[in-house]
Amino acid sequence: MFSHMQHDVSEAQSESQHMILVGDFDARLDNSPDHFPEGHAAMLSRIPELGTTRLGQYKDRANTAGRCLRDIALETSLILTTGRGKGDNGQPTFFGYNPPFYPSRTEHLLMSTALFFCCKQISVLHELDSADHRPLLCRFSCQRSLPHIYLRLPGQIVRRGKGKHMVWRSEHKAAFVTHMLENETVLQYFRDSVRNQEHQSCYQLFLDLITHAADATGMTARQMSRRMQLGLPMAPWYDATCCDYKRRPTFC
Repeated sequence: MFSHMQHDVSEAQSESQHMILVGDFDARLDNSPDHFPEGHAAMLSRIPELGTTRLGQYKDRANTAGRCLRDIALETSLILTTGRGKGDNGQPTFFGYNPPFYPSRTEHLLMSTALFFCCKQISVLHELDSADHRPLLCRFSCQRSLPHIYLRLPGQIVRRGKGKHMVWRSEHKAAFVTHMLENETVLQYFRDSVRNQEHQSCYQLFLDLITHAADATGMTARQMSRRMQLGLPMAPWYDATCCDYKRRPTFC
C-alpha cells in the first residue's frame, strides 16, 4: 500500500509543486530525527529542526507503517509535520471507545516545503469526541507567498455534499415523527446495535431513520450548484446548447 502511495505522490508532484497528504495511516512514529538522503541540504538549512528529534512522547519504536510513512517523506521531499512544532507536539489522535485507554498518534500530515512555511498552526480537536479518533486541524496563511495557489475564491470550500440536503418544515413534523416510529425494521436494527454497543452501526442506522423520514415527508431539497452557493455568475459561453447536452443521458 505504501509503495503505491509513494508512486502516486511522485506522479502528483510532477503535476504540481504543492502537495499535502493527510490521513489515518495507522502509523506510529518515534523520536528519531529524519535522516534525509543527500541532495536535501537546502531544505535542511531552511528547516534545521528536521534533523533533530521529534517533539512529544512516543513508544520506544515506530511500527512498520510509521517507518514506511517516514520513508515516503524522505524520498519525496515532503515534511512529516508530526512533532515538528507549529502547535504539533505529537499529541495523540486515537483514544478508542472503551477503557482502559492507550492514546496514540495515527493521523499525520505531510506537505511540501512551501506549504509548511505557510502553515501557521496544527492542532487536535479534542472537543469532537464522538468517535475513537480526533480530527487534526491545520491552518494556512498563503495570500501572497504562493503564486501558484489559486486564491480567487477564498470562500470556495463547501461543506455539504452533492445531491439532496434536508430542509426542516414544521408543517410536516408530525408525519416525519410518525414515519420514524413506523420504520420498524430499521428501528429494530438500531436497538440491536445499541444493545451490542456497535457504535458505527448505531450512527448509520440513526442517520438512515432520519434520511428515510425526510425523503418520505418532503423534507429534502436538491443541493444548490457550487456556482450558486458561491454567488458566481453563469459563464458567458454556457448557453442553451450546453444545457441541452447536460440533460442528455451519458453512456460509458
